[in-house]
Amino acid sequence: MSEQIALDYAEHTAWLLESALKDAERYRRLAAGLIEPGDERAADIGCGGGGMAVALAARVHEVVAFDSDAAVLDAARAYAAQCGADVAFALGDIESGPEAFIEALGGPVDLMWAGHVVHHAADQQAALDTLAAAVVPGGRLAVAEGGIGARVLPWDVGVGRPGLQARLEAAGSERMIAENRERGAVPMPYGWPAALKRAGLAEVRTLNEFIDRPAPLENGALTEALENLEARVGWFEDFLDEDDKTAWKTLLDPGSPAWLGRRGDLHHLEVRSIYLGRKPKRK
Repeated sequence: MSEQIALDYAEHTAWLLESALKDAERYRRLAAGLIEPGDERAADIGCGGGGMAVALAARVHEVVAFDSDAAVLDAARAYAAQCGADVAFALGDIESGPEAFIEALGGPVDLMWAGHVVHHAADQQAALDTLAAAVVPGGRLAVAEGGIGARVLPWDVGVGRPGLQARLEAAGSERMIAENRERGAVPMPYGWPAALKRAGLAEVRTLNEFIDRPAPLENGALTEALENLEARVGWFEDFLDEDDKTAWKTLLDPGSPAWLGRRGDLHHLEVRSIYLGRKPKRK
């Protein structure tokens, strides 16, 4: 097992760019639903490949793509240039505290989007407090976390032990537990809606996106499913047993008779959750 458990996203910039491109329509839809009349500034926190930053830039005057990794920002910068989007970029850490964070952003924003980044903070509540502090009164913080991960395989694929994908998900949980232990994470036993309220936000609600692609997956949907499975097997392999590693190697090999791409029973069921809160206006 490697010394560092947490993923180094600088090593996965190609995947981040591919994801930004693949999810471009989703980001456009999300941006359209989150931006309100009068919004001037928005931020994409933990921007990855810059997909949400680009979508927001089409709707507001100023967008800041923020990340703690310079290589990731370079990937987002390349994607924004490819799309012809006017995006500013800021290097910083959501765990640096409100003052340093607001300074890095160049001031508060009307909409703060934080996509699957807060759960990496050692103190998630403190990170949410910092994000909320950088939202203007009346502005919103949208945190994409949780949900239900993609279900793609049937329970028994005839290779290895049944329940293969469930154990892959469990391996991902074990990796997250190890990452939390590595960084000395503070437990947050009350959930995301309560955490947003503790950060001083009101009108907290949950938005769920449902993905329902029935079998058989074909063309781009099939490619996406296989690539996502392969990526997760690579990320979580240190937490898989040898039998499961062998099964995944067989199933993901296009030269194997058992290659998943030849099956007609792959599907995609997933729920993506977004927790949204509004900062009260000053009285």
